[in-house]
Amino acid sequence: MGEKEEDLDQYELEKIRMKKLKALMEQQKRKEVAQQRAISIQEKIDFVLRAVLHPKAYSYLMDMKKKEPHVYQRIYNELISPDVIRNIDYLIAIITNRGGVARQIPLDLIIYLERKIKGIKSTIKVKQGDGKMMDLGSYLVGK
Repeated sequence: MGEKEEDLDQYELEKIRMKKLKALMEQQKRKEVAQQRAISIQEKIDFVLRAVLHPKAYSYLMDMKKKEPHVYQRIYNELISPDVIRNIDYLIAIITNRGGVARQIPLDLIIYLERKIKGIKSTIKVKQGDGKMMDLGSYLVGK
């Protein structure tokens, strides 16, 4: 009877091993699918950005991605909302059917967003008679 119990124990151990192996394989498959999906969504977003941004604006944004990732991420969040991500396939279909977009986002807007994020305010400089430069506000208050 000891041999039957030992065989039964071996059978149960093998069942447990197979169950764990199957669970690990399923987990790995889910992980791979999630990675492929993330890459796919990122590629789709890149396609949409290329379509809606003027080529110079897209190039500027990609340079910023390398040089200043935190600023890039904030601009990216301005351009790509959760709604865009949810409707990415629809947007791609519209872009491909129409052969592009009617008006592309210009470089000026990307620079404006960058300056806004960095807190850079624009100033108008005025040259006084003696050649000294000062901002317009100070010039107007001084006169």
